[in-house]
Formats: sequence, C-alpha cells, structure tokens
Amino acid sequence: MKIKLNSLIVFLCFYAGFSTAQEARQMFLGIEAGMTMISCEMSDMDYVRAEMPSYPMDYSSNSITSLMYNSFVGIKTEIFLSNDKFGFAGGVRYTRTNASIGKNKYWANSTNFFYLLHRQDGINTEYLKVKEIRQASDCIGIPLEIRFFPYKPRLFRLYFKLGAEINFRLQTKTDVVFYDNSMEPFQKDVTEIVGQPESFSSSIYGAVGLRIGRNSKPSGSIEICVPAVFLTSETSAMVNPIVGGGFQINVQIPYKSKVQ
Repeated sequence: MKIKLNSLIVFLCFYAGFSTAQEARQMFLGIEAGMTMISCEMSDMDYVRAEMPSYPMDYSSNSITSLMYNSFVGIKTEIFLSNDKFGFAGGVRYTRTNASIGKNKYWANSTNFFYLLHRQDGINTEYLKVKEIRQASDCIGIPLEIRFFPYKPRLFRLYFKLGAEINFRLQTKTDVVFYDNSMEPFQKDVTEIVGQPESFSSSIYGAVGLRIGRNSKPSGSIEICVPAVFLTSETSAMVNPIVGGGFQINVQIPYKSKVQ
C-alpha cells in the first residue's frame, strides 16, 4: 500500500505540472521506442536448488544467474510552454518485460541445470532438472514526462528529463527449458509453481538527450535513460528489479501552434 501511495504522489506531482501549462506555444504528436536493461536479484524462491540438496531444507541460488529487461513502443503528446524551456508529455505505452533465471555456466564445477522442487509428500521428494525459466509479461502503461531545455531553440538542443510510468499487466507467459525433453509434460506444473507478477507496477526515471529539429518543424530525439528506479518490486514472479538504464528514441510532428 505504501508503494502504491508513493506512485500516486509522483503522478499527482506530474499532473500538477501539466495543469500549469495554461498557455502553450507548441504541441507535438510523437511516437517512441526504447529498451531498458535492469539490474535484478532472484526472488525468495525456496523451491529452487542450485545443486542436489544434502538434506530436505538445504538450498542455494548462488550459482544461478538472473536477467531482466524491457522494450517498449508508444505514442505521446508533448506541450511546450511559451518560454520554450519546458515540455510536458503524456501518452500510452506498450511494454514487454522479459525475465529469466538459469545456471551460471562460469561457476566452478557447475552443471548446466538446477533443481526445482516439484512435489513433496511425506518422505518422498521429487525434483526436476531445469536449464532455464523465462517469463514475459505484456503491459499497457501511462508515461508522464517533463523535459527541460537549458539553451535557446536551435537545430541541436540538449535536454534533461524526469519521467514516471504506471503499468497494468495484460498477460504473462512462462516458458521452461528442461534438462531432459522427457520432462516437458511438467511444463504446466512449473508454470503454476513460479506464479505470475503483480498486476500493477510503477517506476520513475531520469534521462539526458539531444533533440534534433527546428521549432514548429518535425523533430527527432535520442536519449540515455539513467537511472530507472522501480517503485514496485514484483514486476516479475522470479526476480526483483533494482535499478535500470537504457535508451529511448522519439519522432515528433507539430499539430497545433497555440493553446490558450
């Protein structure tokens, strides 16, 4: 609840910024695309064993690696204030978040699979040999961004950006790569064990970029997004995001010259 409250506060601050745009000089419609690489750590999954346990409660994930990244496309409207120094943008964004866990191939004396606890019934315990688990989630999101241009309008303009995003998960697909193909019938069982992410997620991010184009003309921009901080942790059912960084490309066309 605290995390969701923080997300709401962030978005209310952005909305307050948009509401101050009583008089805008220029409005642009644009498309965007980008990717974010995310530093992450494994969730507390006690059903994962890096090696065969020596006793029932023994498990380790030290030699298991995790990976997480997302890619996105979207459309945004941006309003520039009359002083040409601030731009306020909002829109709709489709994001696919990919996460995976697998055995570290460079770990000393390591096999290329790990053990996953499948079933435990009394004195009987069953494990599956798994090489990798991949999970992909499709989300629809609402980004809100503020760009600040420290220099006067010119063909190439440096800018700094602060953004926030709220995402709602549409669907999630989990794919399991087993050590032995004969274990494929257990695909559904492992999917249920892993579970699914939360239906809601949010993040804030900063960026520095370069806008190319004259005022009142079509323009493009490319930016480096660092850092991306996640306000919600359960973006994936297998790993927890820590911090991210990536890039974004935008193309814009003007569609209104004056807003009162």
